[in-house]
Amino acid sequence: MVSYKQYQDRWLQQQAVYSPSELTILGYQVMQDWESQYMKRLAEIATSQGGYVLEVGFGLGISAGFVQASPAIHKHTVIEAHPEVVKFARTRFNQNIAAGKMEILNSFWEDATRDLPDASFDGILFDTCPLHQETVFFHYFPFFPEAYRLLRPNGIFTYFSDEPREISADHERLLRQAGFQQIDFEVVPVTPPADCRYWTHNTIVAPIIRK
Repeated sequence: MVSYKQYQDRWLQQQAVYSPSELTILGYQVMQDWESQYMKRLAEIATSQGGYVLEVGFGLGISAGFVQASPAIHKHTVIEAHPEVVKFARTRFNQNIAAGKMEILNSFWEDATRDLPDASFDGILFDTCPLHQETVFFHYFPFFPEAYRLLRPNGIFTYFSDEPREISADHERLLRQAGFQQIDFEVVPVTPPADCRYWTHNTIVAPIIRK
C-alpha cells in the first residue's frame, strides 16, 4: 500500500509542464485557464476582508494575480509544494515579493501551516491538486480544521469546491465539525473546454465560509 508520504515524494519528482493554457504534473491537469473567472471570484471572496491573505496552491498563478490586484490586502502568503511551480511563481511575481506584498512557502500545506500561528489571516483561498485519484473530490476536507484555526474572527475561507450547484450535506457537515457556522456560497458560470478531464459542468460553487 502506497503511503501519503510516498505520494508526496512522487509528486515532487515529476516535471511541471506549463503550456499557454494549462499546467500538468504526473499526467494530471492541475489547472487550465478556463478557470479564470472562477479564480477571480474566489480571490474577491478571499480578499474581501483585506489584511493578510493565505493562498494554498499556486497552479497557473491566476488567483494569485487577482489577490495581488486587491488594494485592500497587506500581505499575501502562498504555500506551494512543487519546486518548479515555486520557481515559476517567484519569477512571475518577483517584484511583488521584493516589495514585501507576497511571500512563497515551498512546502506541502500539512507541513507549512504547523509554523503559522492561530488567527493569523483575514482570508484563505485553498486550491491544490489531489495527489492521487482516491482523493479527487474530497482532498480539501482535511484542511477545514486548519483553515478555522488560521482565520481571525470574521475571517473568510473559500476554495475550489468540486460542487457544481450547491454545497452537499456531507460537505456542510464537515465544515461545521471544523467550527464554521456561517456557510454560504455563490454559483459561478464556467465554460470548460472539451479536453478538460477534471470538470465537465457549466457551473461551479464558490464557497463563502466565515469564522
